[in-house]
Amino acid sequence: MRHKQGKSAVKYIKDKLESDIFTELNSTIQNLKLNNENSQSILMKWTETLDKVLNDNLYQAKNDDISRQHREILEKITSHIISIANFGVSENYSLIFKLFDILLQIEYSIIQQHIDSVWRIILVSQIESADSCVELLKRLLEIYAKSREMNLYIKDLISALSNIQMDANMILKTPLFCPVILDEFSSKVANNVSMPQAIEIITSLTSEVCDVCLSGFIEHSKFAKLLNKRRKLEKERASDVKTVQIIEPLILLMSSFLKALRITVSFKDELEKEFQAIFDRFIYPILSCDYGDKDELLCGKMTYAALSLHHVLVDISLIYWKNTSTPHFMTILCGNTFKNPKSMLFLNKVRLQHVHRSISSINYRNNTNNDSDDSIIILRKLIESVLYTLKEPENLDVGWTGKLVDLDNKNFAVANCMTILGDWLDVVSNVCHEHHLAPIVRFIINWSITCSSVYLQPLKEISVRTLCLQLLKSAEFFELKSLRNIFVKIYLEEIYNCFQHIRDEEMISNGNHKELDMILLISLQGQQSEKSNLMDNVTSCFNNSFNNINQNFCVSLKSIDKIAKFIALLHLFSMEYFTKQEIGNLSLVILLIDKWVSVLKTESYEEVTSTIKCSILCRSLIRKFIAYTNKKDDVLKKDASFIMWWISSINAYQKYITGYTDDLGHDDVAVIQNLFENFTQITCQTFALIIRQILVGYPDDDGDKINYLDTFVDYFKNLYDDAEKSIPEMKGSFMSSSNDVRWRFTFEFLSLGIEFAEARKYSKNGRIDRENSVWRLFLTLQSIVKNILNGILSDVLDKSLQEIQNSSDLSWKESLSLELGNKLKTYKICLQYYHLDKNSESEVIKEASSMVSMLLKIFKITTSMLRTGSMELDKIPDNEVLILKHCVTLLSVVIDLTSLIEFVFITNISHQTFTLVCDLMNIFHNEGSNCEVMKELEAIFNSIISRGSNEIYDNLANIILVKIEDFPFSNDTSKYDLIFLIHLIDVFLRNSNHGQLRRLEQKLPNLLCGICGMAELVDKVTLGIQTLRISKFLICHRAFSFQSTDIGIVLSIVITLTSPKRHYEDHEYKELFEEICYLLYNILIHRCEQLIHTIPTFIFIIQGMFHCFKKNTRSIKNNLKEIQQKEQQSGNRYISWWEVHLKEPLSIESAKTFARLLTMISHVKKPGNKAFIKHLPSLLSEYIHIQTSNSILELNIKDVLKNGIYSLLDLCGQFERDMIMVSLDLVGKSLFKSLWTEYNKDWKYVGRG
Repeated sequence: MRHKQGKSAVKYIKDKLESDIFTELNSTIQNLKLNNENSQSILMKWTETLDKVLNDNLYQAKNDDISRQHREILEKITSHIISIANFGVSENYSLIFKLFDILLQIEYSIIQQHIDSVWRIILVSQIESADSCVELLKRLLEIYAKSREMNLYIKDLISALSNIQMDANMILKTPLFCPVILDEFSSKVANNVSMPQAIEIITSLTSEVCDVCLSGFIEHSKFAKLLNKRRKLEKERASDVKTVQIIEPLILLMSSFLKALRITVSFKDELEKEFQAIFDRFIYPILSCDYGDKDELLCGKMTYAALSLHHVLVDISLIYWKNTSTPHFMTILCGNTFKNPKSMLFLNKVRLQHVHRSISSINYRNNTNNDSDDSIIILRKLIESVLYTLKEPENLDVGWTGKLVDLDNKNFAVANCMTILGDWLDVVSNVCHEHHLAPIVRFIINWSITCSSVYLQPLKEISVRTLCLQLLKSAEFFELKSLRNIFVKIYLEEIYNCFQHIRDEEMISNGNHKELDMILLISLQGQQSEKSNLMDNVTSCFNNSFNNINQNFCVSLKSIDKIAKFIALLHLFSMEYFTKQEIGNLSLVILLIDKWVSVLKTESYEEVTSTIKCSILCRSLIRKFIAYTNKKDDVLKKDASFIMWWISSINAYQKYITGYTDDLGHDDVAVIQNLFENFTQITCQTFALIIRQILVGYPDDDGDKINYLDTFVDYFKNLYDDAEKSIPEMKGSFMSSSNDVRWRFTFEFLSLGIEFAEARKYSKNGRIDRENSVWRLFLTLQSIVKNILNGILSDVLDKSLQEIQNSSDLSWKESLSLELGNKLKTYKICLQYYHLDKNSESEVIKEASSMVSMLLKIFKITTSMLRTGSMELDKIPDNEVLILKHCVTLLSVVIDLTSLIEFVFITNISHQTFTLVCDLMNIFHNEGSNCEVMKELEAIFNSIISRGSNEIYDNLANIILVKIEDFPFSNDTSKYDLIFLIHLIDVFLRNSNHGQLRRLEQKLPNLLCGICGMAELVDKVTLGIQTLRISKFLICHRAFSFQSTDIGIVLSIVITLTSPKRHYEDHEYKELFEEICYLLYNILIHRCEQLIHTIPTFIFIIQGMFHCFKKNTRSIKNNLKEIQQKEQQSGNRYISWWEVHLKEPLSIESAKTFARLLTMISHVKKPGNKAFIKHLPSLLSEYIHIQTSNSILELNIKDVLKNGIYSLLDLCGQFERDMIMVSLDLVGKSLFKSLWTEYNKDWKYVGRG
């Protein structure tokens, strides 16, 4: 009964709400005064109200008076909406479409009555309202599709198109014909139109096309001759206007319908008849008609309609294609040409489509070599007629969006290229003769290099040049063998044309520039030239060293850029695209272009940067080619003069740039310097790749290999002789940084020697025999380089020391930074040879004294820098940071050298080294664990500790302790210094062996006191954790003997880190808690005997840790206030840090760790456990207490802690239980009794205790 009353109450409320809303709507209609000013507010109000009607389902289509009244109101609103739409205010269309959408969902039949008006409003709407209009059109399609009335949708739409006066292009730009709606239309047709209905719709559309559109077109000539019959001409003009307006939208709709059909076998014959009827009644008459006296606009529209419809029908029906592909119709397709761009575009598509169908058939495959066959002749004619239309656009930048509605005469060339080269290139390339393909490849190459970049971004419009560039980057172009066969030939021909044009433009005479002559020769007849003669002629161009960049001729910036784009074009291809012979010819041309460009006279900043870019492209391309050539084909592996010329060209470039950049701004100089660095890097990489292939690819006793490498060794020796001669001439200043490049190449060459030796060293002693001819060459160069670098580095350091003594100006640091760069890397490689050479021990011993001398100089220089600057890296100038990094490298070199022999640092040197390393680590520590310099410093640090004598280790330990003792333990201390000192102690301890740590035993109290002092200053949880880990390391290591006082200090560290006044910047308390648990656990395991006298402190720490798992039932602020008040009144209970700062209980994992700690207490052996038993009452009382003061322990936490608590209860006798009961209130006593009962039930008497 009560349920029925509730149901009737709901119905009453709904009826009342429904009545109120429709009353409001009716009132709005009666008081409505429509005008432009208030139309938008009215529409917004109706939208809000009708949206509520829809969402609350307030309208019910019943056959009663109320429902009829409501329907009348909705119909009036619809009429008013249409009236408002007639005002033509563009801002209203979005609301109008939304209202139509809502009304369709409320009662679609209301809108159906006004469907003509709805179509008209959609067609005249503005683009701004596209989104809401698209939603409305989707709704309409859904309703028509559900009712299986797609024929009505098409009929209504055609009717609306016939009754509106609009330009066809404007109609096609409306949302009605946007891709989204056309796709939705196709989907609805595919899923909701049966074959009988489809045939009916096709028949209707065919009649519409033929009767309405074709009548005016066919009768145009007849009426044009009867000029005196005015009425007939007016009728004909009206028919023409209607045809022009409706034909494109109608054909687009018909094409979408036909493509969406799912043709079944049972209706295939009927459909083929309909398709043939379309061809006979519409397509053929249009395309075979004489257009001489026709209206140009009308002809363009009609031919486009016929061709696009034919294109669709051929796509969907093979039988249609076979029936219509008569010789006569093919002749029509070959011979036709149209002025309308759309017609011409689809004519080419139809031609190419027929060719594609033909070459897919069996007949074509059988007759492909029979040029006299009629079908082959027709196909070739079709292709020729298509290629005849492939023209270049008048404007380079003209583009096309890809939409037919945007196609015009200006961008037709772009659209045509997209069709021929983009969509149908495979068809064209398979049918064409080579003489037809060559212009296509030439077209693609020339238009590709007009692009400003080879890296394309997504574009709204496609131009011919971006299209050609995309085509070259596509997989399809790579796979077309016919294009592949002629690509390099055409490419070299275009290179020839480019350089011939430069020669003519700059009036460069024949014979004066051998490189240019060779480029032209190879480009013109490279495929036919004798290979050996060709390589010899190219090699002769590189025999002379390159010392001067300024020559007597220059070329325009435009020409340099064009050459660079030609080179960049080849970077788009993988090397598999070319044959070995093609790669060989291209390599020769690229080498010559690089040489020729390098010696150009440049007169502007743009020319300098363009020249360097061009050289970078050339050399990076050569690097790609190298992997695909062998010694016979690759001139670079045959003769070393090319690479030697490259190295000399870099030096010449650098000298030229150094002088040129004096007058440039900072940004321009930075650009040139970056380009030059890339240029040097790519040359260096290519050089290393070539040498590596020579080393790996040929036997060690190969004469050519030995001669090739020997040439390089002699070349480097000559370079160093020049360098040694230049040192005395440069007194008072540092060597020019241009000499720095040679050390980069030396480093690469010697590094490859290390690789070579590692691959061939004997397994017994890990060293290679000096009798190996190749290895002897590397050793010869290593010895020369090492001696030269000894002198250079010593000279540089002496000059630096002199600068420090004579002047307070720090400008010397920048010069020092330049000098130490690549030389130190090369020096380090030289020293690594001592690891591999079995006869080098005596040489290493000789080096030791000079290295000690060098090390002392480094100490003085670095110490001077550290004194003048701050110890924080972000406050040190960049040039000082760079020098410090170089000093680290040199220190690493020293350690490497001393590791090769049984050489022990004297105490003074080791002290200075260790102190310096510590200071440098302090500077670079903040860079993070991934900092390469920090890794190198730690490696040096570890090496010094591991290899030092006991005396030196004691000395180093004293240095650490002095740092701890001298550390200012105050709040003013730098946070950065504290972090480093903790890290330093950690690294020192962990890298010391057992014997070394035993020597620290007497210093253990001092060390622990220092750590405790640092704990006072810790303000980050991560630092606290690191401090605890150091303490745990000391506790666990058997090298140390702890006293009770030492354990007390360790526990003091824990109390310090968890004192109530402690505030941490971060809140990662879980890791801190678990680290404390691990420390206490290890104390119980390893130092239990020493713990006996400090057990109260130990228990005190664990008491506070119980509070990590309680969940407060009141706010933290109020809870803490109440706790403090109670404790002030009742006693001396200590409030732990965890109680104050922990807002949420810790996780289950932390509870498990804590339970293991509690369990470990019960495992302590006698007499230690007796000392613990005395303090268990206070520990267990705390466990009960946290459950009685506005806090609880959640069940899952209690379950995890249960094992630990039960283990403690195992130790409790009657006296301890009485002590617990005395300390608890009534609630606590009740909880303890329950705990004891559960303990006996679940633990003690079931054998788990």
